[in-house]
Amino acid sequence: MLEWADTYCPRAPRLLKTDDDMFINIPRLLSFTAARANATKTIWGKVVKKSLPKRTTKSKYYVSPLQFPGRVFPDFATGPAYLLTADAARLLLAAAPAERYLRLEDVFITGVLAAKLGLARSHAAEFYNKKVAPHPCAVQRGIAIHMVQYHEQFDLWRKLLDGKTKCR
Repeated sequence: MLEWADTYCPRAPRLLKTDDDMFINIPRLLSFTAARANATKTIWGKVVKKSLPKRTTKSKYYVSPLQFPGRVFPDFATGPAYLLTADAARLLLAAAPAERYLRLEDVFITGVLAAKLGLARSHAAEFYNKKVAPHPCAVQRGIAIHMVQYHEQFDLWRKLLDGKTKCR
């Protein structure tokens, strides 16, 4: 992802990593990035702190002590969606080959590598990164909503653009 963005989008000021089952509120994302136009070396998303590696082999998120010998993961932005400044993306790309690979991409990129580089990981509540009730206000407030099936996308866009619902 980082290499592709660096090769094909070298002048993009931001990079949004998102899973394919995400609804992205583009107008909210654009206003979020505009308000942080001068930020550098930053990752925004749902930041998790003091997360413990899953050491049971039955877990989907299993990480062996050989892959990650530490007791606690560095703070990281969860993988369904996170936003990077372009300079952070380039630094992460350059640092990745020198670090032991960790199959949990979000922990590896926004946690292990970002901590090594001293990049800021900034929690942004608008990155729900979870399934939420499809209420127009929830859709309008969020940037990223997880577990949205392809046939639900249009309905969420209608709720996003619904000018009738007054949200506080």
